[in-house]
Amino acid sequence: MLQIHYIRVSFARSILFFAIGLVLVALVACSGGDNGEDEKSSSGGGGSPSSPSVSSSSGGGGTSNGGGSSGGDTPGVSSGGGGTSSAGGSSSPSGLDDLGLDNAIVIKYKNGSAPEIKNDYSDKVKITTTDENVVVTIPDSIYHFVLTGSTSNGSLKISGDFKKSLYLNGVSITNSKGPAINIQNDKQIKNSKNSKRVNVHLVNGTTNFLSDADGYKCKDFAENEEQAKGAFFSEGKLEFKDGGSLEVKGKCNHAIVADNNIEIESGKITVSEAKGDGIHANDKIEVKGGEVTIKSAGDGIQSEKEAIAGVDKWNIFSGGKINIQTTDVKSHGIVSEGPITVSGKVDIAINVKGNGSKGIKSKSWVEFLGGKTSIQTSGTKHTDPKDPEDESNSAGVKLATDLLFNDGELIVKTTGVGAKGINIDGGAKVKGGKINIDAADDGIKIKGKLEITGGTINVKAGSAAGSKGKALDTGETGSCSKTGGTIDFQCGGF
Repeated sequence: MLQIHYIRVSFARSILFFAIGLVLVALVACSGGDNGEDEKSSSGGGGSPSSPSVSSSSGGGGTSNGGGSSGGDTPGVSSGGGGTSSAGGSSSPSGLDDLGLDNAIVIKYKNGSAPEIKNDYSDKVKITTTDENVVVTIPDSIYHFVLTGSTSNGSLKISGDFKKSLYLNGVSITNSKGPAINIQNDKQIKNSKNSKRVNVHLVNGTTNFLSDADGYKCKDFAENEEQAKGAFFSEGKLEFKDGGSLEVKGKCNHAIVADNNIEIESGKITVSEAKGDGIHANDKIEVKGGEVTIKSAGDGIQSEKEAIAGVDKWNIFSGGKINIQTTDVKSHGIVSEGPITVSGKVDIAINVKGNGSKGIKSKSWVEFLGGKTSIQTSGTKHTDPKDPEDESNSAGVKLATDLLFNDGELIVKTTGVGAKGINIDGGAKVKGGKINIDAADDGIKIKGKLEITGGTINVKAGSAAGSKGKALDTGETGSCSKTGGTIDFQCGGF
């Protein structure tokens, strides 16, 4: 009997211990599940288990400041159009790829909906949105902006004087009221080595698109007025990198424009339309590589920077492929107030169609140290209707000072009446390389001295009907001397 009682007690204890074990397992499971939700919602510090995708408004809780849903999939912005919202912080919403970058801010355009934004630096970086337009203010650090998605009526504006990096990661932005991308500098840190520089990364394997529209104020600005001169505008230097592609349409004025320098290291950049210039810089322009294609009514590539005493190199084209087509009157392929250097293995093809247009034009000097340059012009003389004495013939190359030709290949063909091959107001030294000219009028017109010590020059002149063009026209002030090289025209007795 005692034995039976002992068995019953032991059996009851076993059942009790088993039940307690089940309860403990259930509690541990629930606790682990809650922790997982917290981890998903807390990156960025503003979420709660019930709303894991909500970003905090400027320094505050978990709802956007603009009347949008607090639990929707557009963190930090109002969802449903209209109004202005603040996207101060973000809970790192799913699907926003920061490319593994430190200090990364991700902006995803959603084509009709408010942009989705990941901003983990709300204490420093202020972001506001109005419809599909994003405005960012950077105070004092370097940040990387990853842009993705598409919008047919949006924009990005960034203000701040520190260096910025844009990663174009398959983004398409069209703005009907201004630039697609507008980079403004506050000029608060004037002497910083990091100021006024924008690295533009064309992410490998991506295609990107930027366009503005006609009708907004895109030129003729007052001195202290905020400027926005084209579809992609920057007050700081633009440096294009990586292997993706970018297409830009400038429907109001220029396509790509900087009030500083522009440098292209790599990538495929296509200006498929420009009412003004394809690429326009207030300072120097360098093309080191990549593929650049431009179709513009205005100049293909223009630099406004004048020559500086003691600076030998300014606008440098040393690598990659450059293809330029221009159509308007006096619209040049490459034009600069300062010097131009063509070197390395660059391959340049220029076709200008407007009257009075030049393939390459400089108010300073031009040197050829390598590469291949092909120029074709089809325009004739242009006469300014406001000043009939202001006449300008088309030309392959037009220089206000001197030409230095050390190496490389230059091919020029002009077909319009009166069009020159090379027109030089100063002198020229040819030491090597190859020059081939087929001109409607004069092949080489020079006011200074042409010195030939090497290289090969072939000239066909006067190909236009009725032309009296010469292979070499030295006029009243020019001259020619030859101590080496090969030419097929008369030069100082040779």
